[in-house]
Amino acid sequence: MRNVIAATVIAGVAGLVYADQTVVDFNSLGLAADSYYRPSETDGVYADKPWSDSGAQFDFYDGEYSWSGFTYSTVNDTTTAGFGNQYAVYGDGLGLGDSGAYAVGAGALNWMDSSYDQIPQSITFGSAVSVKELYLNNTTYAALSMRDGDGFAKKFGGTTGDDADWLKLTIEGFAGASSVGEVEFYLADYRNSDNSQDYIIDDWTKVELSGLGSNVTALAFSLSSSDSGAYGMNTPAYFAMDNLTYEAIPEPSSVLLLAGGFGGVLWFRRRRKYFLRG
Repeated sequence: MRNVIAATVIAGVAGLVYADQTVVDFNSLGLAADSYYRPSETDGVYADKPWSDSGAQFDFYDGEYSWSGFTYSTVNDTTTAGFGNQYAVYGDGLGLGDSGAYAVGAGALNWMDSSYDQIPQSITFGSAVSVKELYLNNTTYAALSMRDGDGFAKKFGGTTGDDADWLKLTIEGFAGASSVGEVEFYLADYRNSDNSQDYIIDDWTKVELSGLGSNVTALAFSLSSSDSGAYGMNTPAYFAMDNLTYEAIPEPSSVLLLAGGFGGVLWFRRRRKYFLRG
């Protein structure tokens, strides 16, 4: 009987360690239909303006004519090409499960580096968490640019369809200043020798992040593309995201206190049996 109780205690403590699951779905932010969030330019441009949802803080950098980081949107437009439609998700135009809201991520070029690599955009948490998963999709702007080409970017696959093009999102986890690993996801991939296997993501796709561990304090997102030139990526550096799921990790003292409480219960049961036998 003691072994059964002990096993129950261990399972109970383990369950409590990962009990507080949070899904960041952006629906509680109260955004009206067919609109998007962008801080007013009257309160200053060239400034960091982070925003939060469900315990996660999202980067947002406001420039005079462009922005980078993350915003959230309910725009439903899967047919209009070009920069004017930069806030819309591709596919069915809705958030995961046909919900209204979703997040849009946009990369920024590092103009201080001659490589012009994308500057990672970040999501930070108030304390260490175990990040479980999220869902990714293309934006309409990026997808139509890759499918058809535009004034800045090539049509993926080229005129013959044989060009080995790709658009990749890299998600890096951090515990404080230390990297805990990376997860790569191809938003488009034309590298297969069989052209029928080429694809541009057009539906919400689940991406597992649990391999990053249980001590994640931040996630950094960066985009890279086969279509790059002297000034970095030509492919629009955008992606859509929904249902970021994570679990809070309690302070070690809380777990020890809980385990100690269960230990006291076991001690009391043993003492009670002793006195009953005496």
